[in-house]
Amino acid sequence: LKAMGGAGFIGSHCVMQLLERGYAVTAVDNLSRGNGGAIRALKAMAPEGSFRAVYGDLGHPSDVDAVFGFTNLKVDTVFHFAAIAYVGESMADPLRYYSNITSNTVHLLDAMRQHGVNKLIYSSTCATYGNVEKLPITESTPTKPINPYGKSKLYAENAIRDYALSNPKFKAAVLRYFNVFGGDPEGRVGELPRAELREHGRISGACFDAALGIIDKLTVMGTKHPTRDGTTIRDFVHVVDLVDAHIAVAVKQKYENPPSLYNVGTGRGVSMKEFVEACKRVTEKEINISYRAEPRPGDYAEVYANVDKIQHELGWKAKYTDLEKSLGHAWGFRKQRDERWE
Repeated sequence: LKAMGGAGFIGSHCVMQLLERGYAVTAVDNLSRGNGGAIRALKAMAPEGSFRAVYGDLGHPSDVDAVFGFTNLKVDTVFHFAAIAYVGESMADPLRYYSNITSNTVHLLDAMRQHGVNKLIYSSTCATYGNVEKLPITESTPTKPINPYGKSKLYAENAIRDYALSNPKFKAAVLRYFNVFGGDPEGRVGELPRAELREHGRISGACFDAALGIIDKLTVMGTKHPTRDGTTIRDFVHVVDLVDAHIAVAVKQKYENPPSLYNVGTGRGVSMKEFVEACKRVTEKEINISYRAEPRPGDYAEVYANVDKIQHELGWKAKYTDLEKSLGHAWGFRKQRDERWE
């Protein structure tokens, strides 16, 4: 198995679970967003001969080709996590997102074609839907992304589907994530973005930074949305549950041509205000909260998933649905780490 972006937040959790289930895994990462600490942790827990870490950049076709070529094991499946993933950053630097997400996916597909690898699980996003007219969001909800992050992911999906049309042997599954958070309950791997990236990061990371005194306040943008408390509403799915969905695809062989499509969420929405209050209770810290009326650029008011399809076809259902317990997993990892996890 190949895990593109295997040193990242989601990728490292997936590699860990695959190793625990007896798979041989190669993690590929350029460490621009991933953590060297994750690679060290994975090496420490991996049975001998089961794990390989490769420094590689999907933007460099020679790197991608080398990943598939330098191995004595046949590659069966590619898990494609590698991507930058901040909505605000995509608004400020859209070309970087189209290059990193859309173009790099094309490079990966080309390498898979050249090496005869025909199974792909692709990490997509609910940002492909944009501002929807009807909730909850099903896999049939029209895709109308409103930011370059969502658009670049949708274009990558289209590239995968078009390649599948041209190659009957190729099969794929596209998983559209909702808002991922949490961490390994045992604290072996977790999420710790570099300091220079945290202004774009997840609300949980910003809350922890405020609790640790790294930033003087937690800023929540957008208080006049048409929601129950004016703040945005998101469907928060635990990273372990998300990884379980990927593995369910692999185990049940739910790759298809045309590619299968699944929403991965809990089916319920949590407002930013509710999330922040839960974070304060979990950290047991006094956190200075600054609520600002203006929304983040490219943000949408409310999203949560309909997960009937993935439950019916894969038997998958989120297990970690207690918000505070899930935040506790992430906080347990974060509070024991310095600002860098290299």
